[in-house]
Amino acid sequence: MSYIRFQDPHGFAHLNGRERPHFHNLMTEHARRTLFDSPDAGERAYTLFDLLPEDHELREIRLGGQVSPYRWLGVYARTLHTAILDDPIIDYRGHQVRPQTLLLNTAMDSGTEPLRLAARLMGQCEINTWVDGPHRTWLADVITQGLASGDFRPECGWHDVQRLLLERDDHPVVVSWSDSFPLYWNARLRTPDGELLEEEDAEQMWETLPAAEQWTHGMQALRARAADLLEMTPDWAGYRFGSTLSLNDLLAPDHARRLDRAFELTG
Repeated sequence: MSYIRFQDPHGFAHLNGRERPHFHNLMTEHARRTLFDSPDAGERAYTLFDLLPEDHELREIRLGGQVSPYRWLGVYARTLHTAILDDPIIDYRGHQVRPQTLLLNTAMDSGTEPLRLAARLMGQCEINTWVDGPHRTWLADVITQGLASGDFRPECGWHDVQRLLLERDDHPVVVSWSDSFPLYWNARLRTPDGELLEEEDAEQMWETLPAAEQWTHGMQALRARAADLLEMTPDWAGYRFGSTLSLNDLLAPDHARRLDRAFELTG
């Protein structure tokens, strides 16, 4: 599997591609613990069953009788781990949530700092999540926590990433998925009049620019994507993906209110 690349204008470091499925395993294990972290498994199971899409295969496993709530929750947890990413696991008044979004938000909601980093990398390495210069030391500290807890595997390149983060604090570090950052198609080059260049013209112009100018254009375009919420900062505990819903929301006594709020529904 392709590696995860961390880069600033002066250097780069790679995480082995095997860490991404490992992140998935960490998040599904955290989700499993969340599901069973209550003596009231019965109510939790029935709530999740009622939120399944009508055609979901888990509806074939009827609760009650020979299928206890605990057994059903175990199957639900395995489904979160093995489900096709585009196959929704929640359908609430026509609004759907996919397993990966649920896993990512559960990690961000109640996970450790290393698990939150795993979620941000899992969910955003392909679209250039990044950390600004003043926060590089903080992110290196999160990696230290992950290595100490055993969540991050040292043989996969984490120490190299730490060294890159700690080398300086005057430039951001940008994450990408194998490809170098920036590329002409995400730098959004413009004419002197401010119009976006056509793809062929942008590529030709890009090839004439020095590396430092390429980086400047790439970061300008990345910072302009503020609405995408790609920057990692120390106050990230409230960060959510997509629908914003986590397992903790679905299993809360006021889950209906939380669902209505997430999807901006009334009545």
